[in-house]
Amino acid sequence: MKVNSLPSDALERGHCYVQDPSTTIACQLLDPKSGERILDACAAPGGKTALIAEQVKNRAFIVACDREQRRVRAMRANLQRLSAQIALVEQCDWTRQSRSILQSANGGFDRVLVDAPCSNTGVMRRRVDVRWRLTLADFGRMQERQIAIIRAVLRLLKPGGVIVYSTCSLEPEENEEVVRRIVAETPALRLEAQKHSLPFRDGFDGAFAAKLVRST
Repeated sequence: MKVNSLPSDALERGHCYVQDPSTTIACQLLDPKSGERILDACAAPGGKTALIAEQVKNRAFIVACDREQRRVRAMRANLQRLSAQIALVEQCDWTRQSRSILQSANGGFDRVLVDAPCSNTGVMRRRVDVRWRLTLADFGRMQERQIAIIRAVLRLLKPGGVIVYSTCSLEPEENEEVVRRIVAETPALRLEAQKHSLPFRDGFDGAFAAKLVRST
């Protein structure tokens, strides 16, 4: 929806939520269905979680996680305001597996979204600090963290389930190379689709998403 001014009343009442069009790519590939169990593994501030809840018309079970307490608080407030009643919000550091998430899985999730922490190079037009703080070593460090998160959540994905990996990065080290490494080490995973958005081509933020399906 295009508007000439920020609809502050509508935002406060939860009638709308402002997101860049690039953020919808991952949710489109996830393609959640009513009645499914869905994990949003790196969910704060909750925009994608709310979109997933809207896609399934609040008729599914969603666990939305983030590792920082302040971000979890902000996400809980956003989801409450947006009436995403089906989302269970949990604090979870995937490098230190949370027991409560394992209990919530109850046999596994049908779909998992990993919108991973990244270098943010796709949003440099809004995050001007990025160009000054990034170093070459950051890309390798971020890749290892991204792969660690995917490895942790894969154990929660049901056979036949879908995992979507996404970033707001333009860098192959954080995108295609992460997918290539995960597929190479996990024979049960099959890459089904990939999508990109590019600021200079599409006129909005850069993003990457890959859809993988688990066979067994």
